[in-house]
Amino acid sequence: MRRLPWRSAIAVVLAILAAWWVAEPVPSPDGRPVQSVPLVARPAAPVPDRPPERARYASPIRYAFIPACDDGSGPCRNWNLVSADGERGWLPGADAASSLTLSPDGTRALYRHGEDDRYVVADLRTGRLTPLAVRDEDGSVGEIFGAQPPRFSLDGRHLVLQPDHLDEDDELVLERPLIVDLGNGSVRRLPRAGRVAGWTRAGLVTVISERADDLPGHPSRARFTVYSPQGRAVRTYTLPGNLAEGTFPSPSGDLLASVLYEAADGGRTGTGVTLTGTASGRSVRTVLPRLPPGWRIRSIVRWDGEGELIVITRGPSREPAYHVLDLATGGVRRIELDLAGVANYPLQPAELSTVLAAVDRS
Repeated sequence: MRRLPWRSAIAVVLAILAAWWVAEPVPSPDGRPVQSVPLVARPAAPVPDRPPERARYASPIRYAFIPACDDGSGPCRNWNLVSADGERGWLPGADAASSLTLSPDGTRALYRHGEDDRYVVADLRTGRLTPLAVRDEDGSVGEIFGAQPPRFSLDGRHLVLQPDHLDEDDELVLERPLIVDLGNGSVRRLPRAGRVAGWTRAGLVTVISERADDLPGHPSRARFTVYSPQGRAVRTYTLPGNLAEGTFPSPSGDLLASVLYEAADGGRTGTGVTLTGTASGRSVRTVLPRLPPGWRIRSIVRWDGEGELIVITRGPSREPAYHVLDLATGGVRRIELDLAGVANYPLQPAELSTVLAAVDRS
């Protein structure tokens, strides 16, 4: 991760700390109790039972995390993985200072290899590394400052990388996304820049915010473009500008999911999820999650099929958790993760220190 100039870094730190302490959770209508693992900012500490170096795993990976230790050893310096059968290990070359992406089925990992700044795809079943024809010599400013993480396509045959840089005013600039074909290694740069919204079965969706002189009541509009894996524009649609950020297209591409926020004690709180039809541009419905009291949605991770979302939530003590949200009923199912050893600091909150892959179906 590149370091921001000190003036920008100080401003960002102050803003993050203010949001950290000001925003208060809003109770949920569901009164069921919940067991949570309190997780607060604390000094770095050794991770108990540090795992061994491991590039091969017998079962799919459930999640990866940055550990809460900084002594420079392998387990502290690299991303740690946890498999479906409980196998743990740290992935050599996967420096925790850079982002890591897991395929949804938990069998592959993408990361910037520390030795030569080249992106590699690791087959976690065999330990084999496949270098990509993409280098990242300058690094990224990091996801906490708005950079976009790499993402595997729904079928796992392609992935998207979006380089970024800072302009002369220290503002983040997202460059044109790159689509990588994992079968033949070819790389295609899209013709226009724009935030990557996600993959659908038709291809990659990007969104650009523009002025909207033709949309009454809306000062801006969001122009969505669907690109095929070969980089061809196959569909465009325009929606109100408030959908330009934080929206996720469904696998079919028919719906967009975004968190519904409301003002609360000087901050904002996620109270539900709004589903918008991409054909009509109108809200289809709002889903209110049946979370326990004091819990709220913080952000969306991704769709899980056409009827569920994986969301990050926060509890009464600001402890993070992952839930699967049923969009038909509002019911939630907690994804059990051991977050006790995960880095959780103002500039590296637990949700950015954890990457989720295969989801429990039980």
